[in-house]
Amino acid sequence: MNIAVVTGASSGLGKEFCKRLDHTNLDEIWAIALDIEGLEELRKECKTTVRVLPFDLTDKTNFDKYNELLKETKPNITWLINCSGFGKFARYDEIPVEVSANMVELNCIAVVKMTEYSLPYMQKGARIMQIASVAGWQPIPYINVYAATKAFIISYSRALNRELKSRGISVTTICPFWTKTKFFDRAIKEDTTKVVTKYVAMYTPEYVVDKAMQATIKRKDLVVVGTKAKLQCAMVKMLPHSLVMNTWIRQQKLKEKYKNK
Repeated sequence: MNIAVVTGASSGLGKEFCKRLDHTNLDEIWAIALDIEGLEELRKECKTTVRVLPFDLTDKTNFDKYNELLKETKPNITWLINCSGFGKFARYDEIPVEVSANMVELNCIAVVKMTEYSLPYMQKGARIMQIASVAGWQPIPYINVYAATKAFIISYSRALNRELKSRGISVTTICPFWTKTKFFDRAIKEDTTKVVTKYVAMYTPEYVVDKAMQATIKRKDLVVVGTKAKLQCAMVKMLPHSLVMNTWIRQQKLKEKYKNK
């Protein structure tokens, strides 16, 4: 049985990836997310059989369930797309420690677990797609934990891609810029301190998924989505981190915001 496994599948990038994979002659798409209603809606929209898995990927017991399901069905995972994640934008002391830790659990630990539980069921020709971010290319004050989790994904995934070459399995790391999804809505809605006030670019999920699919089919190890995003990533590689951080703080007018706090 040939399947795709997609996390964060109930909306945004995850849902759009499922819709694209619906036309690739899979036997099933395993759709993982917390939003059961969103997953059921996805199932109705797809011709391919969608197995709804309403898992909280910060809960260890759900990985036990996933691992048992793999052992029982013994599928051939041809696509693994890790889209689950969230960001919280504020100063360190304005974000509860538990929330910051949860970001690390979902954005990093869950990705490693999903990837490494799935790999024994992947054969030559399989593809893994990891959703990172342009934020992972630089340290970002007031988005510090989120940016750090994405830096982890970039480093982990690019190195893993090299390790898996002998098995003929590719890992493509996707680095989008600001994308209009529920992730963005949640981050901004919860950003009560309004850390982010200026957006250099804003892309649609359809555009990001187009570029991501093209890169993954070509088995590229990394793609930065969007011309402005590519320019920014090129610049931050050359410039001192202190200058990069100062530019971000000045752009978002954060020095004035926090000068008396």
